[in-house]
Amino acid sequence: MRKLAMQGRVWGSSAAATAALIVPLLCRGRQARRLVSGRVSWRQRDGVCGVSASQERTLVEFEEVNGWPQILDRSWLLPSAATKTTEVVGREGDWGSVEGELPGSCFHVIRDDLLHPIMGGNKLRKLDALIPLLQARGVTDVVTCGGCQSAHTAAVAVACAEMGMKAHLLLRGERPAIPTGYNLVAGMYGYVTYIPRSEYADRQTMLQKYAMQLAGDPSCVILLNSKLLTESSAPGNSKRVAILNEGAGDCHAILGLIRLVNYLSQPSRFGNQERLRIVVDCGTGTTAIGLAIGIALNGLPWQVVGVMLADTQEGYEKQADRLLSEFSQEYSAHTWEVDLCQKGSSLPILWRERFQPRKFGRILPGEVQTCQGIARETGILLDPIYTLAGWEVANKLCHGTGAGDGEVVLLHTGGTLGLFGLAQRYPLQF
Repeated sequence: MRKLAMQGRVWGSSAAATAALIVPLLCRGRQARRLVSGRVSWRQRDGVCGVSASQERTLVEFEEVNGWPQILDRSWLLPSAATKTTEVVGREGDWGSVEGELPGSCFHVIRDDLLHPIMGGNKLRKLDALIPLLQARGVTDVVTCGGCQSAHTAAVAVACAEMGMKAHLLLRGERPAIPTGYNLVAGMYGYVTYIPRSEYADRQTMLQKYAMQLAGDPSCVILLNSKLLTESSAPGNSKRVAILNEGAGDCHAILGLIRLVNYLSQPSRFGNQERLRIVVDCGTGTTAIGLAIGIALNGLPWQVVGVMLADTQEGYEKQADRLLSEFSQEYSAHTWEVDLCQKGSSLPILWRERFQPRKFGRILPGEVQTCQGIARETGILLDPIYTLAGWEVANKLCHGTGAGDGEVVLLHTGGTLGLFGLAQRYPLQF
C-alpha cells in the first residue's frame, strides 16, 4: 500500500484552504488514520464565507485502499454527468437594460435545466443514482409527496414510468380546477392522490400509511434511510414499495450530486485548483448538501452558497446533520470508508437568505417581469420562486466581492414548468 499526504489549499489571503477544512474530516481508505494539527471552522462575514484557523497547514496521512470513488461505479439514470455551461455578464440595474451591465463581471450558469424536457434540473440529479438503485432492488412502486406544482413529484413520475415502476404521488391540498404545469405532468405519468393540508403536515406518518395500504405487508415497504441491502419482501407478495421523502431528501440522492461535482472538477470544465462558489436555491436543501459532500470528498477549494427559501438556517443545518449521518452510515460498509465530520455545519456551505425574504411560494410585484427580461436577453428561463433567487445572489456575488474570492457558478435547478401554475395564481403579472 502506498502512503499519501495531502496539503491544504488557501482560501483568500488570510484564511485556510477549503481542502484544509475538509481533509481533516475525511480520509480515503479502509485503514485510514489522521494526523491533524490546528482547528479549522467556517464563519460568515457580510454574506461572504471565510475560514478561521489556528494554523493554515494541515497534514493528513493515509493509506490508499479502495478509495471512495468506487461508490460512483454503479448504474445511473443519466447516460453521462455532462451538462452545458453558459457565461452571463452581471449587471447592477434591471435585466433588459444594457445601461446596468458590468464589464468583466461574469458568472457561469450550469444548465441542468436542459438535461431533460420534464425532469431537468436538480430533480434529475437527485434521482440519477436513486431510481436505478430502487430498480435493482426489485421495487415495483414508489410513494412520494409534494405540493400541487411539485417538480419533484413530476420527475419521480416520469422516471418511474420510464423504468417500469409505478409512482404514487401524494399532493398537498385540493385538486386544481385546471391541471397544468407539473401538476398535469404528475397526473399523466403517475397516480395522484390529493391530501388535506392537516394530514400532510405529518409527512412521515402520511407516507408510511399510504405505503402500507399499497403493500399490504410491512416487510414489503422500503424506507430509503435504512439499509436497502437488507430489505426483503414477504414470500408470495409481488409488491415492493419504496418511500421517497419530499424533494428526494434522502442520502442516496447525494450520489448524483457527487457525480456532478466530479464532472465539474475535470480540467476541461472548472478544474480542481481554482476557488469556486456554487450558488443553488434551496427547498429541502438536499442539493446544496450533496454538492458540499462531493466537494468534501474531492478535497476541492470550493464552497456552496445555499439560498434559503423554505426553512431557517437552523432547519437547513439539521437537514445537513441528518443527511450526512445517514450517508456515512449507509455507505460505510462498502469497499471504502469515509471519516466525515459529525456536523453538517462543518461542510463547505454558506447558508444565506434571498435578497427579499418572504413566505415560501410567494412572488413579489415585478419578479415575473425580471424573469422575462432575463429570458429575452440571455435565453435562460427562470421562475420567480426558486431559480430567480439563486440568480440574484450569483449576480451580486460576481461583482460584490474581490477577484480572490473565486469564480461564481449558478446551478440552474430547473422548475420552469412551474410558471404555468403561477400564471393561474397570478394572472395579472403575466
